Amino acid sequence: MMQAMRSCRLPLAGLLLSVLLAACSTVDNSRPPAELKPISDPLPVKLLWSRDTGEGAHQRFLNKMQPLLAGDRVYTVDTAGQLQAFDAASGRRLWRHDTGLPALAGPGGDGQRLLVTSREGDVALLEVDDRGAREVWRVRVASEIRSKAVLDGEQVFLRSVDGKLHALSAKDGSVLWSVSRRVPPLSLTGTSSPLVTPERVISGFDNGKLIAFNRKDGSVDWELTVSVPRGRSEIERLVDLDGQFVLRDGVVYVSAYQGDLTAVIEATGQVLWTRKFSSFQAIEIDDDSLYLTDDQSHLWSIDRRSGSAFWKQDELDARKLTAPRLVGNYLVAGDLEGYLHWFDKRDGRIVARTQPDVKSYLAQPLAWQNRVAIVLDSTAQLFALQLNTPQ
Repeated sequence: MMQAMRSCRLPLAGLLLSVLLAACSTVDNSRPPAELKPISDPLPVKLLWSRDTGEGAHQRFLNKMQPLLAGDRVYTVDTAGQLQAFDAASGRRLWRHDTGLPALAGPGGDGQRLLVTSREGDVALLEVDDRGAREVWRVRVASEIRSKAVLDGEQVFLRSVDGKLHALSAKDGSVLWSVSRRVPPLSLTGTSSPLVTPERVISGFDNGKLIAFNRKDGSVDWELTVSVPRGRSEIERLVDLDGQFVLRDGVVYVSAYQGDLTAVIEATGQVLWTRKFSSFQAIEIDDDSLYLTDDQSHLWSIDRRSGSAFWKQDELDARKLTAPRLVGNYLVAGDLEGYLHWFDKRDGRIVARTQPDVKSYLAQPLAWQNRVAIVLDSTAQLFALQLNTPQ
């Protein structure tokens, strides 16, 4: 938590405006989650393997505790700092390494070099292979880090909750440049990871701004106000860009809590389209659509060229649905009671459901080889599941 009342930060999984008083009450008086309806002729789901990956997130609302999938390896880090590597096909644990860094976000990196961050603002780079991990460097650069650090070539980029974006040398962790933006009196718990392109690093901030920085020196290439705060109270004026945005064909797609969904040209910051949409979740994308979970746990398919809706699935209202992940021609997302739901991406119809555990899911699932969903629950249990689809 940020210090003092001016930086009171709200849980991502449970943004319930009716109960968020000036003191950020933890009491949940939200509407009850929708009851699950039977699925007509559901497709079967097979549990391939499950593994314990350490200390879970529990009630810390850490929806950025997502594993890293690199090739056929799955890397996890727990809230006690234990880093582990698993074989994606079998679930076999390859190794574990104690970093000593209590993580609030999953590992970043490329499979040969991993980045682990901590609640105290530490970041460490480790070289890894199938035998283990070796720490190359670690530095403390910021306050709490609640999103994945990004490794791109010889640069590391990371956001911290105090409104700072840092660029570090991947060689030794030295600071190349750092920029800061003001944090509003009230904001969501979490940040989005920077989006890195060959020329720019694009970051979202708690004041509703999306800024493209020159990755060489941190100078501003363009700045865009994605969402303008509205309302009289601090709660009504929340417009955080905490959902992970995506880049496709030179266009950045970004959503804001209590704000808008916007398509922006990456090179210039020019807005192509915008529509009213409130979300703090990551965006999934394919050639035609954006797939998003809104703040009511409704799943949407949005035309990425125009911003119009293809379909909306609202049967899982208030079930604290995670961001969706495409696995083949289906979307998969988890909920607060440990259910995983599969949706036909063409119309949003629910085609399958399984409950490998009764604990909630916080992070967006992963997709291995476009056929296996890999998910981590709030107690750090890792599952690999496969939907048996019609031939």
